[in-house]
Amino acid sequence: MTNTPNTQANPSPISTLSILPSVYPGMLEHLRAHYPNEGCGILLRNKRSNEHHFHIFEPIPNTDQHPQHRFYLEPSVYIDLLFRYPEASWDRILVHSHPFTSATISREDILGWMDTQALWTGWLVVSFQNGLDKPTYSYYTKL
Repeated sequence: MTNTPNTQANPSPISTLSILPSVYPGMLEHLRAHYPNEGCGILLRNKRSNEHHFHIFEPIPNTDQHPQHRFYLEPSVYIDLLFRYPEASWDRILVHSHPFTSATISREDILGWMDTQALWTGWLVVSFQNGLDKPTYSYYTKL
C-alpha cells in the first residue's frame, strides 16, 4: 500500500483564465479527437509580451497504458516543449480531458501535479461527461 498525502485542490474561477478565443477550437478539437481517451496539451502565454491571454496550445500525445482513465505525457514531445517554452519566459498550463467524469481534478491528477507542480502555472481539466458538444471546465492554480 502506498502512503499518500491527503491533498485536495480547489478550482479557481474559470473567469480568471484568459484564453485567446481563436485557441479554443484547436484545443477542443485535439481533446475530442482523442475521445474516449484522455487528451493532453499545454496552453502557453509569453510573459514578455503584452499578450494577456494564453495564446498558444501545443498538443501532447497521451501514452499511458490506460488512456481512458489517466494520462502520461509523451516524454520526447513534453521535454521538447519545456525547452522550447522555458518557465522563465512562458506561463504554462497543463490541459487534459476527462472523457467520462466531471472536470474535477482526480486523486491521480493531484499526485501527478505534486511531482511536477514547479513546471505549471495551473491545470485545466476539460470534461466531456455531458457529451463532446457540451464540455465543462475546471481550472486549478495551486494544490
